[in-house]
Amino acid sequence: MIPLDQYKCAVDGIFSRGSARMFTALLIAAIAISNSAFAATTSSAYPSKPIRFIVPFTPGALNDLLARLIGEQLSVRLGQRIVVDNRPGAGTTLGSDLVAKSNPDGYTLLLSSSPLAINPSLQSKLPFDAIKDLAGVTLIGSVPFVLVGNPKSAITSIPELVEAAKAKPGQVVYGATVAGQLMVELFKLEAKVDIVHVPYKGLAPAMVDVMGGQVEFTLGTHSSLGPHIKAGRLRALAVTSKSRMRTAPDIPTIAEAGYKNFDAIAWYGVSVAGRTPKSVISRLHSEIAAILKRPEFERHLEAEGIDIVASSPDEFDRFLKTETAQWARVIKQAGIKGE
Repeated sequence: MIPLDQYKCAVDGIFSRGSARMFTALLIAAIAISNSAFAATTSSAYPSKPIRFIVPFTPGALNDLLARLIGEQLSVRLGQRIVVDNRPGAGTTLGSDLVAKSNPDGYTLLLSSSPLAINPSLQSKLPFDAIKDLAGVTLIGSVPFVLVGNPKSAITSIPELVEAAKAKPGQVVYGATVAGQLMVELFKLEAKVDIVHVPYKGLAPAMVDVMGGQVEFTLGTHSSLGPHIKAGRLRALAVTSKSRMRTAPDIPTIAEAGYKNFDAIAWYGVSVAGRTPKSVISRLHSEIAAILKRPEFERHLEAEGIDIVASSPDEFDRFLKTETAQWARVIKQAGIKGE
């Protein structure tokens, strides 16, 4: 394309200065109208081809289930095929990076989740910046963790846990995966207690050791721990969210125990590449939000222990910034290192 100033020079050589200025103005107006028409056509035509939904986890994981549930209904609403593409690896980094570097046209979606806010502080070199290179479409929902102990233990509440930890610093032991460890580290900072972490690769072995008395407590999702709580094999001490769970309203929050700023959750959302047109993001948001509001969908997610949020794109972007800053502070102060 010939630069506009070259057009002006050519025109000046043919017409008088006044008529050249008029011609240039008309040319600029014509280009602007053409660009506006193109943008409008592109926006109104979206989507005009299949959409890829990247899940940075293996098939069968909760993230994968969410993508398939949303994708199935989104396909009907948009009139285009939604292809779920599992790209696990590097703690969700591989799949997330693929979306961050994709064309910003709304044809590549990411089932985003908590690691997006945690990895920047755990991994020394990420190939993308989640805040700059990704744009939020909607926060699907949040997943509080439930802190559980042995029913035979003398510790039956958060105040009693704090009292025991302060009476015997470094002697209260808990077991958890990385996600649970981060939540407990945040609690340790808020409560100013010394509690020892025993790492576990999964929730199941940690639960077994809580039941056997090897560790004092563990924490995980209510969908995983609920049956054991109901059967009396585990005692629910508190949930990690600021508000009580809709699916387990009888379990108090850690915030209710006096730690008003404590709020730690896992979460799921939908993101696209940064610089994706706002009109496209708005379309995706309106359609996905409508799906999340359907009663049968809400019941399905609540069965998985997910409290539906359905935030706006701007709210999701602000949430990601807040989460990233919170976990950066916790990881730094606790001295946690990524594997």
